[in-house]
Amino acid sequence: MKHFYRKIQGWGITKYGKLYSHMVSRAKNNSHFVEIGAWKGKSTAYMAVEIANSGKTIKFDTVDTWLGSEESTHHKDPAVISGTLYELFLENIRPARDHINPIRSTSVTAAKLYQDHSLDFVFIDASHRYENVRQDIEHWLPKVKSGGMIAGDDIRWASVRKAVKELLPEYENCGRWWQYHVD
Repeated sequence: MKHFYRKIQGWGITKYGKLYSHMVSRAKNNSHFVEIGAWKGKSTAYMAVEIANSGKTIKFDTVDTWLGSEESTHHKDPAVISGTLYELFLENIRPARDHINPIRSTSVTAAKLYQDHSLDFVFIDASHRYENVRQDIEHWLPKVKSGGMIAGDDIRWASVRKAVKELLPEYENCGRWWQYHVD
């Protein structure tokens, strides 16, 4: 399947696409990945195409409220104002929809859907507020199995960096994203 993510408005994948590709390449069949924060589906589409092209069986869930965010200009986006962000997301990911399981929920509520030590990879890119990043890590870290990874975007944000440093002092700073290998 040819990548189509460039046609979707968003950020991020130019920053951490290598991480997504690496996680798919090292994944075993029947791995389970979760992306927290999807916006309009740019990074989601990238991951789904990587999974499709790998030929591996990898379950890929993406969690978002699809309500936008007041911490940036997202709340002024026409799709947020009209309440059609989720529908736009679904349209944007349509070519790879068979490889994506959208979960419309808050991050903390969605974490309750998973057993501890059941996930191979979790990527956090939802709210950038300190309290929210901290809650995301606290709720999702136990879900990652030994040998898996939890990571997230925007380590350059002071609020993100503070939460990550406090909870995962041995994290790896990768320039724009952070990652932590679970033992």
